[in-house]
Amino acid sequence: MSFESLGLAPSLLKSLVKQNYSKPYPIQLAAIPAILDNRDVLGIAKTGSGKTASYVLPILTKLQGRKFTKNRQVNVLVLVPTRELAEQVKEVFRIFSDDLVTPIKTMAVYGGVSINPQMKALFGINVLIATPGRLLDLIDSKALELSNVETLVLDEADKMLNLGFEDEMKRIFSLLAKKRQNLLFSATLSDELEGINKVLLNDPKVIQIASFFEEPELINEVGYFVSDEKRVLYFAI
Repeated sequence: MSFESLGLAPSLLKSLVKQNYSKPYPIQLAAIPAILDNRDVLGIAKTGSGKTASYVLPILTKLQGRKFTKNRQVNVLVLVPTRELAEQVKEVFRIFSDDLVTPIKTMAVYGGVSINPQMKALFGINVLIATPGRLLDLIDSKALELSNVETLVLDEADKMLNLGFEDEMKRIFSLLAKKRQNLLFSATLSDELEGINKVLLNDPKVIQIASFFEEPELINEVGYFVSDEKRVLYFAI
């Protein structure tokens, strides 16, 4: 199947051509139609399998043709565990927003930087990508509120649970409107994730994509410190 068969906005198909993406990944084939059909989704697939675009493309499609009131109430909230992933997700939204008929404003917020510029920039944002701790800081500062969120995405939910964000996530859930679409994506399906799934998702479309590669029994990890100007983000949409 092709992207043209999935029901995406024509402007997004144009962007896909410009980015030289001709065929959807398996996670995208399964998730995009379900999200466009307003279903909750539980997607389990390895990092680099195309999970990000599997929710970015249908979310942008659903926002097309809308008239938005500029305020501090976002339409879409994407929760991520780290600032690096927040920037990667924001970049995917940016890539596919260039040719949209209805402009969509996207912003990423995370800790480790001053909160004041983030507070000022939140006005009129449609899609907010956030780490849980910084999001709650902004809420406590009255910089935004979540009662109008229509779509909630948890990206790399397993990592958020491993990093100890469960209490923050539950508090965030309590601030959201009960009627919304919930999309949960993860590389693994743990017992903790099953618990979040049962609380968060309503009759979800469950998608599990097998890994493209065999998992090595032993992985050696090496880290290098580099300056900010030498950092480059690599990711698969």
